[in-house]
Amino acid sequence: MSGADESHCPDESHCPDGDHCPDGGPAPTAPVRFLAAGPAPTTWIRCFHPKPAARYTLVCFPHAGGSASYYFDLSAALDADIEMLVVQYPGRENRLFEEPAGSVAALADGVYQALRTRLPRRPAFFGHSMGGLIGFEVARRLEAAGGTAPHLLVASASSAPSVRTDRLTAGAGAPHGGTEPEPDEAVLARIMGLGGTRDGVSGHPELMQLVLPAIRGDLRALAEYRVDAGAVVGCPVTVFVADGDHDVPLAEAGAWGAHTTADADVHVFEGDHFYFSGNPPKFLELLQDAVRHSHPGTQLI
Repeated sequence: MSGADESHCPDESHCPDGDHCPDGGPAPTAPVRFLAAGPAPTTWIRCFHPKPAARYTLVCFPHAGGSASYYFDLSAALDADIEMLVVQYPGRENRLFEEPAGSVAALADGVYQALRTRLPRRPAFFGHSMGGLIGFEVARRLEAAGGTAPHLLVASASSAPSVRTDRLTAGAGAPHGGTEPEPDEAVLARIMGLGGTRDGVSGHPELMQLVLPAIRGDLRALAEYRVDAGAVVGCPVTVFVADGDHDVPLAEAGAWGAHTTADADVHVFEGDHFYFSGNPPKFLELLQDAVRHSHPGTQLI
């Protein structure tokens, strides 16, 4: 990160157990760094591939039940002029034993506090699914404070804040209006059905049990999130959505235009909720082009 490389704090271990991450994937072998300003590092932000000469900063907000390591490969695939910072929510990986946040507002407040003095330039935000909402709320906080606000929000597989129909969180609380929590199996089945967990996790149920409190916390945060129809950000919003994503209809994704005072555009990809899995070339091209420039129009990929 230009002008901030010395503020990175090296962290040689990627995950608490040293061999595998709680989401089931092997720990990357490259050194992982926490972003820091001054003497105190923050566990909210991870930088897998520091790029001191980068011209652009991309901040990534993971999906519900997701962790920073899921985006390791995306970070590695970006060109040399784009450095990626990945948000790490509490209750997973290096923050496994922290209490999960109970609301979108709490998550946004934590990320805002971590970012507000640590950004060397105006960043672009990329938020996938729940991450789109958290990125939106962090952008609102940075703009309200007059800080280093994002110049772009990319909302990926994320319904616009005021028109969400909560397909993912349907039944996330007590079933049938009762007081008993939803069975673990049902919660895990919902998350596993979407994808977004590392390869091999289905064969390690003990790993999923470790992160189950964080998954429940994320689903609860989503279920309780409400925002006024007039809530907006001042930066452009680029929407990425998949034609086969049954959880995010195109109409709900396209409604992001009502939540910005700037331009909004929509790009439709082939695939499902995790259409970008494997970092297809067209996705990488459009993401990096969006970070570098505005890219108006709606097109089918």
